[in-house]
Amino acid sequence: MQALQKEYAIIVAGGSGSRMKSHIPKQFIEICGNPVLMHTLEAFKKYSKQVEIILVLPENDIRTWKHLCEKHSFSIKHQIAIGGKTRFQSVKNGLE
Repeated sequence: MQALQKEYAIIVAGGSGSRMKSHIPKQFIEICGNPVLMHTLEAFKKYSKQVEIILVLPENDIRTWKHLCEKHSFSIKHQIAIGGKTRFQSVKNGLE
């Protein structure tokens, strides 16, 4: 019998929104009533109920994300990792 393999998704969300001419980081811009990042996590859970989601955010954005989760009653389980100075470092932090 083959053992089930765990599935992981590392979502690196450190955009600033500058190209979108927004003062709000693009991952927090609302579309259809929810921030873009919530739609992203929902898409991964729709793909697989077993996927373990690791969300990598800049340290300064973690409080905002937690507030948005409360505001929108967002309950998809995920872990948060602190992003690094570069995308490479952020992915590395997510892997750890």
